[in-house]
Amino acid sequence: ALAGMGAGAAVTLLGLRGTRAALTLTGSAALVGLAATAVAHSWLGVITGDWWTEAGVLALTVLAIGSAVAGLAALLGPRGLGLGALLMILLGNSFSGVTSAPQLLPEPVGMIGQWLPPGAGGSLLRSVAFFDGSAAGGPALTLALWSALGLAAVLLAGRRGTSTEDAPTAGAPATREGALTG
Repeated sequence: ALAGMGAGAAVTLLGLRGTRAALTLTGSAALVGLAATAVAHSWLGVITGDWWTEAGVLALTVLAIGSAVAGLAALLGPRGLGLGALLMILLGNSFSGVTSAPQLLPEPVGMIGQWLPPGAGGSLLRSVAFFDGSAAGGPALTLALWSALGLAAVLLAGRRGTSTEDAPTAGAPATREGALTG
């Protein structure tokens, strides 16, 4: 959750927009997925499933969180970073049930936690690391939806950020007139 929050905040604070922001979020998620799996699987041995599947799950989790945070910031401005932190860190981590199980949390907290990327990511990682992917569909769909919506918001805000005043067509009529009279 912190890596995703950091990626979303970095993209926002660096002023990246549109495709560059989406590529940065995707690349950073892939790097975090590889590095976290190298530590958790290879070095510490705390997860024992397929290495590449675990790396993909961690990368998808970071992408879902990072793109949601960057998307909120792109649509709402700096307030989006605060809302992203509230959703992903404060609520997402505490409602995730990763340290025990979401079923052990009071309802509806456990259910809400599974709709947020930290909870879905924890459940998906648990599924692929220890249970051969059993019941992985729901958490994978949740993470994919958060990723798609976040990236769509980033791309939409990038398109919206370019106005017609900044476009080269504003100078085109003057150039044509200059060519006719000059």
